[in-house]
Amino acid sequence: MDIDQLSTLVRSLILDSDEVLVPGLGTFRAEVVPASFSDKGFTVNPPYRKLSFEAEISPRASLGRNDTPAPPTVEGEGLEACVESLKKKLKDTRSVELKGLGKLRLTKGDQYFFVQDEDANIYPEGFGLEAVSLKNKEGHKPGDSFAQTSSSLGMTNKKRGMTSRKPLPKWALAAIITVGVIVLAVIALRLLGTYAPDFIDKLLYSEEELAIIKGL
Repeated sequence: MDIDQLSTLVRSLILDSDEVLVPGLGTFRAEVVPASFSDKGFTVNPPYRKLSFEAEISPRASLGRNDTPAPPTVEGEGLEACVESLKKKLKDTRSVELKGLGKLRLTKGDQYFFVQDEDANIYPEGFGLEAVSLKNKEGHKPGDSFAQTSSSLGMTNKKRGMTSRKPLPKWALAAIITVGVIVLAVIALRLLGTYAPDFIDKLLYSEEELAIIKGL
């Protein structure tokens, strides 16, 4: 067993458990961190699992309480030699990469310190979740005033922070104009029918037809 294989075993066990014991080394613990806000409350960060490490045996496991099951333990041929090799490498380089998990470091005081990889995928329930920004594409936040005050009356819209609207498509503009013309025409006809009925009759009928209508 090598360090990469050890990392793979730890990762596979931590997916289904909150603790994984590596004999002779220590215990890896995972806890769910709930969704949070950042950027003054304008960015929502999704929940994730935070992985930490404690040297030697977990206190929970050492208590041996009947109501607290012992955490899963990494097992395999060559495990002891792998752990010794990892410890030696830590003393020599002060940092060992655990593939898919993060880096295990050794401080100057010979204390273990674990740094989780940002891309560590140990939370299947959170797969695909990403941070959501409440700002719009231009970077404005809800409640921002687009008409900011200015000491210069000749300041342009861009300097005042106002965003320009996209021009309407030609077909939409044509449709709006057409509807407007029709509405105006209907209003005009109704007004003429009320205040100038003779004018409407002349538009609709010829003189002969008007004579026949009046004769009725």
